Amino acid sequence: MNKLRIFLLSALILVLLGAGLPVTESLAKWSRRSSASSRKKQKQYRRHSRAWWRRYRARQKARRERALLRRRLLAERLASNPQRPATAPAAVNGVTATTFRRASNVRPAVAAARAPQLPFQLTLPQTWGDARRASNGDTHFSVRTPDGRAAGTAVISAVKPSVAEAAHAPATPKSKTVGGMSVTALRRTVIDRMVAEGGWVTNDTVRKIQGRRVFVVFAQTGAPGAPTQSWSFYFTEVDGRVYSLATNTPIEFAGPVASGTEQVMASVKSSAGRNLAEKQQQ
Repeated sequence: MNKLRIFLLSALILVLLGAGLPVTESLAKWSRRSSASSRKKQKQYRRHSRAWWRRYRARQKARRERALLRRRLLAERLASNPQRPATAPAAVNGVTATTFRRASNVRPAVAAARAPQLPFQLTLPQTWGDARRASNGDTHFSVRTPDGRAAGTAVISAVKPSVAEAAHAPATPKSKTVGGMSVTALRRTVIDRMVAEGGWVTNDTVRKIQGRRVFVVFAQTGAPGAPTQSWSFYFTEVDGRVYSLATNTPIEFAGPVASGTEQVMASVKSSAGRNLAEKQQQ
């Protein structure tokens, strides 16, 4: 009887061991897969450093600013050209994908199309926006940096000195003039403008640009000793009439804006050649 009991217990133990081996192997495989998956997730979702996140946020901010610039350029173009085709591609937030590509890839040939309708010819820098004619006849431009930041404004207008300014201007043969107008009277217009803006004149000079006589006045606004805005006024005569080109820009952009202004003044040409060509074509 004892032998039978020992035999049965031994057989039961062997059966239990045989049944438990597959379960143990399965548990070991599952444990290895679980640990490998955990290491993979840890590698995939590893933490980044603060410097990495700063660079990431800077890239995202630059991407948003470029998108905003493209939308602003598109809005300006659509405002200057209201006659758009009726079958335009679908727009997102009022901006089409085609215009996004065009606004981000402006070619030099487009500069001629942006030239305003003035009594004389000129060439605009690529950083100057499309012309906008004001009710008083002045032509306004928005000026930007090469990377798209707002850099100020430029205004072309015909000079109309008042009777009081003309009376205070000296009329001697030695007095300096531009297009028959005394530079003293022209300087007085700038001084009055700076008084209204809370600024001051820093320098003025008479120059020759591409053989054309130009009176240039520089001014600044802001706190004394710490100016914030730079102003320039260029006066010249074209076809018997005096015109001014005035620019206003933050101090940090004064150099690039002055370079663009010089480029515009050097490109000013009389409309006589254009009118002659138009008559010949007719």
